[in-house]
Amino acid sequence: MLTKTDLKEIRKIIREEVETESENNKSEIQAEMKMNMIRVVTEIRELSSRLKNVEVKLNKMQKDLKYSVNFLDKFGLKIQSRVERIEAHLRLEPISS
Repeated sequence: MLTKTDLKEIRKIIREEVETESENNKSEIQAEMKMNMIRVVTEIRELSSRLKNVEVKLNKMQKDLKYSVNFLDKFGLKIQSRVERIEAHLRLEPISS
């Protein structure tokens, strides 16, 4: 039969084992968290770099689009004035749109 002293010793041993295992688990979790944090930061940096590339391309596309729209507006106005001149010369009624 176990005495109170035996039970206290068993509790002490169990407590030490539990504390040791808890510390090991805590250390493992902290190391894993650090590795995950490093991986996340690396991925964020990669995404940031890719986003900058997308922004550069988007800005170029906006400039190209602005140039194209400006060109087409001028071209359209020129065509419109030529058509009006032709209609006037031929004495044609303008087509209503």
